[in-house]
Amino acid sequence: MRNGKADMIVEIRNDRPAIVREDASAVLTAIYTGSRYWGSTYNVLKSYPKQQWSVRECAPFSGEKDFSALGEKVRYFIAECADSRLYAALTDRQALLRTEYQNMGAAKTPDTVISLGGIYENRLERAMYHGVSCDVGVMDMNSRTDIMRFVENGFCESAVHMPLSDCSGQALNLGFVTFDRYYGRVFAREDGSVEFRHIVEKDRLEEGERICSDWMLLSFYEDMTEGLPAYSRFLKEFNRFENRCQAAPVGFCSWYYYMENINERMLTENLETIDRIRDRVPMEVFQIDSGWGYGNQNGAVKEELFPKGMKAYAGVIRSYGLKPGLWLSPFNFEQDGETVRTHPEWFIKDHKGELILHENCAMLDATHPGAQSYIRELYHKLTYDWGYRYLKIDIVTHFMTRGHYHDPQASSLTNVREYFRLAREASHPDTYLLGCTCPLFEVAEFVDGSRISVDIFERWESLVKAFDRVFKRYYMNEELFLSDADCLMVRKRENEDGDCRRNCTRTDEEIRTFLTAIYVAGGALFFSDKLPLLTESQIGQYAALFPRTTRAGRPLDLMESWIPGIIDQGYEQDTRTVALINWGERQRRFTVSLTGKHHAKEHWTGEDLGIWTDTFQTTLQPHCSMLIHFAKI
Repeated sequence: MRNGKADMIVEIRNDRPAIVREDASAVLTAIYTGSRYWGSTYNVLKSYPKQQWSVRECAPFSGEKDFSALGEKVRYFIAECADSRLYAALTDRQALLRTEYQNMGAAKTPDTVISLGGIYENRLERAMYHGVSCDVGVMDMNSRTDIMRFVENGFCESAVHMPLSDCSGQALNLGFVTFDRYYGRVFAREDGSVEFRHIVEKDRLEEGERICSDWMLLSFYEDMTEGLPAYSRFLKEFNRFENRCQAAPVGFCSWYYYMENINERMLTENLETIDRIRDRVPMEVFQIDSGWGYGNQNGAVKEELFPKGMKAYAGVIRSYGLKPGLWLSPFNFEQDGETVRTHPEWFIKDHKGELILHENCAMLDATHPGAQSYIRELYHKLTYDWGYRYLKIDIVTHFMTRGHYHDPQASSLTNVREYFRLAREASHPDTYLLGCTCPLFEVAEFVDGSRISVDIFERWESLVKAFDRVFKRYYMNEELFLSDADCLMVRKRENEDGDCRRNCTRTDEEIRTFLTAIYVAGGALFFSDKLPLLTESQIGQYAALFPRTTRAGRPLDLMESWIPGIIDQGYEQDTRTVALINWGERQRRFTVSLTGKHHAKEHWTGEDLGIWTDTFQTTLQPHCSMLIHFAKI
């Protein structure tokens, strides 16, 4: 018995494996595995043969994974039947699970493999679930993350993992913690039915063929918002990710002002302003975004725009004391381009051996030896030869596809993981790799940072969509990677000229809310205005973000709001910082619980909000915010 909870074990109940507590209370019963596939006409068939299960406690599991991430007191079990085996490593609050399933029937074309299904002990009340994007259905920065309250018999499915609260108030999380071959989904229904599912990219599942699942984790938390970072931390520790986290970068990005309208002059005018304001706004990176090259911009420079070559401009950036950064789009190659014409064998094919095309582009097969050499040479050139130490690897999931690879066992997941592995391996050790529009969990071990939200762009509505994702994904920052909430823009129409390709329309209050959200988002911080056109007051808005913490704020209303509006960064010594944001179109009353007496002060205005005991309350108008520092008295 630990922390008021009995340890979990595996036993057979009603002919099926069950995870129960030593006090005999149920956790997950009626466990099963199987596959789903399309039968004749429109009939969907399920393969769940009668299974005669046995279970035994066993010695600790070994292998490449680090089971010490579970803690010190762990019990290990194996349950098996004719076509399936379940491995379980259990504590009082965590169940780490993996299954093997063998197709005992005739060959079939599977749709989904149920790695593990069962009945959770209680009915379910709420869920946070992640949608998918692109052809292969992966979770990336554009995927929706929504909160739902279950109606009777209601259900939902989530990519990678699903935080839940049951009708007793217990917080739990069901999620995959390895990503070796298949994309994972989690299904849950109001009555407690749950499934861990693998999406199988195979033409056929042969008779007798065995599928081994990824490791899955069921975790219980005292408090959801405090507990979720532990899921990201476990994933990192269990997989022995290299602890490569550099300091979260601060810098300039050309995209949201110039878009592809960039040239040598763009560098010079902004670098000079950065040099002038660096005592107030300490930028470290200058990143050139899309527009510097031809095609997918992996090396062919537009010499009419950057006549000295990209190596020379990296040197110019370094001369200002900044780290040079560059944008890449790695998977898409124009069908009529030289690379595809010269090396068609480097690209993904359909079942007939023809190139699979998307938007007139072929997609790179990173399992082919020739393509692998190309990737290694590219990243060596970019980082060692040209000298770029910040690479934004973008538009990845948009060009991921099911197909046939040089490695016949490869899938869209293993293909993208191989690309990022090679990119990391070939890059200079000091290079910061940012994944953008790429799988969030599946490539986390290879990147330093990752974009976690949709593009900000120029309207209020884009802020709402972006920070809906940012605040619901707070638990990834500094655990899986350093999060990137996208760029900050404080400009208005009078700060734009003919170079501008995204005219901002936000009001003064909306800009302040943007600043507030960025302040508590944590992770990386990038600016994307034309710096010479900003006023001293606007430079002051930048400066008010410093000194800054890279720690992400915790959304106190995570499971109660479509988009969180109470973001708590916790205490720094005796001062607690909380952001209050009214994302809606009606005024909203906010309440913050305090422990004892505090003196409150608003960050942006410096307004003294007085002394509050146990509770702080205020009302905000639509689109408005406050960033409040509560100092203990």
